[in-house]
Amino acid sequence: MATLNDIAQACGVSKATVSRVLNNDTRFSVLPETKEKIFAAAAALDYDLSKRKRPQKEARTLPSDQPEKSLKIGIINGNNPLEADKDNDYYAKIFSTLIATLNQSGYPFQLEFFYSFQGSYSDLNGLDGLIVLGKLTLNPSHPVIAAIKYKVFVDYISPRGLFDSVRCNFDEAVQLATSYFHQLNLYDIGFIDAYDHITELGVEGRIRTADPRQTAFENYCYRNQLDPWEHMWITEYFTSDDGYQITNELIRSGKLPSAVLYASDELALGGYKALQEHNLTIGKDVSVIGINDFYFTNFLNPPLTTVSLNIPLIGITAANALIDQIHRGRNYPLTIHTPVQLVVRQSCRPPKQA
Repeated sequence: MATLNDIAQACGVSKATVSRVLNNDTRFSVLPETKEKIFAAAAALDYDLSKRKRPQKEARTLPSDQPEKSLKIGIINGNNPLEADKDNDYYAKIFSTLIATLNQSGYPFQLEFFYSFQGSYSDLNGLDGLIVLGKLTLNPSHPVIAAIKYKVFVDYISPRGLFDSVRCNFDEAVQLATSYFHQLNLYDIGFIDAYDHITELGVEGRIRTADPRQTAFENYCYRNQLDPWEHMWITEYFTSDDGYQITNELIRSGKLPSAVLYASDELALGGYKALQEHNLTIGKDVSVIGINDFYFTNFLNPPLTTVSLNIPLIGITAANALIDQIHRGRNYPLTIHTPVQLVVRQSCRPPKQA
């Protein structure tokens, strides 16, 4: 007999999503096509839908002066997380945990979600809340934005710090990596990063700017009386192809440091390929650290030491920031930096003794 896990695997969603859809949970928002896919899979697998008619949990009660609300929440993003690889895409993980946390909050307000990708101000008319996901910015004084009561920026700073902003602590990520290199007596450290590309709402094109990890590494260099531009190389995008190309250039020019910090695991993945093509042993000839802790890092040869950004926690924290505004009426902005953690594997080793 088919199980919830069978349906979840067939549809590429979580078991919890299948359960809530089949239970007709009115507090759970899911795309119509996803709902249709789940019911179709249940029928094809001959799943007994009758046993899913269980009563829902009662919502938490609020004081009598806070009646149940129906709120329309907009989510805008420069990249479509629904089309991304759910296993390793940064924004897809943030998006999924954000939505799950909002839907499972248990508070007596109904949330209706509106999604837009690189939209316009007119798309946001009539919203009660707005979540800006990723590298987007907007005019905080625009009448449409001013009319939206609840606002949270995720993975980017809000304009002029006027709204809630939730992002991981990239300064701490760089500090953890460089400190670990120092513990191994590795001081010849290079840093490979990519530019941020910022989208402005309603404006075509993107603005290229420095990634916060670059700023953090520059500060590391200044603290250690180093010239950042002798130890830092910036490519265009956070892709494995970019990581491969820039690492190749360093090897061919003879400028490859004995320790390399890649600003993302995707860049490090390309770096692995370049290093191994040149018969350089990672963890022996060169030590490598990445940032993100994507699923594939533990399957590289050798497994990659990386700084975990605790990506799901970013989405959970952003959801809780929005709930805090709605439920408790908080009307002042917060800037929240979620914690990071060094995951030590086999891609780093102390230098050979002379």
